[in-house]
Amino acid sequence: MASSKGDTNLVKRGSAAPVVVLAILLVAALAALATPQYQDRDHDHWQDRDHNRGERGSILILGYDRLARDFGGGNGGRPAPDAVCDAGFVAVGFHVQTGQYYNTAWLDCAPMRDDGSLGEERRMTVRTGSPGGRPVTDAFCPQGMALRGLRGHTGASIDEASGACSYVRDLGQRYDNPRTEFTQPVRIPRPGGRPSETACPAGAVVTGFRSMSGEYMDHLWILCSELQRSY
Repeated sequence: MASSKGDTNLVKRGSAAPVVVLAILLVAALAALATPQYQDRDHDHWQDRDHNRGERGSILILGYDRLARDFGGGNGGRPAPDAVCDAGFVAVGFHVQTGQYYNTAWLDCAPMRDDGSLGEERRMTVRTGSPGGRPVTDAFCPQGMALRGLRGHTGASIDEASGACSYVRDLGQRYDNPRTEFTQPVRIPRPGGRPSETACPAGAVVTGFRSMSGEYMDHLWILCSELQRSY
């Protein structure tokens, strides 16, 4: 009887062993399948977190160099002094004194904060052009926007100009077509000429005017400064 009982226990143990082994193998297989998915999720989580942290940690700095972009006009006149914003300031509007033609133009400038927003302070530049004329016309960007270009008409001089304005943060992102709004146009009494338009390159903002002038303003350029992202 003792021998028979022992044989029975051995049979039971032998039958259970394969079941235990199969269970262990199944658990191991399931763990192997699940592990890469969790690793991928963890990788994506940390990648997203690092990306967001980089965006939040970045600041905008205004470059010192200025690039001239031609708006148009005639071929006469002499170089006049540039009208440029102070360091750290960007153009948010402009003024033109006219007679029969454009005579002088100058800019309103606002300080740029490192997040791309604009401060409340306003500073005027010196004038560029040729003294003369009487009426002064103002052209301001909407609140929070800065100049990024001009559009209008030019011929032998400047006939009409409106400012193209965008948010500095959008310009800093170097969008191809940032949201744009225009200032009111500044026209001479009898405008004509050909359509003309110029804009700062992607990632830049207007910080000055340059002109050639004689009896009146013959030719006009915008001066652009790069928005540099720092971390």
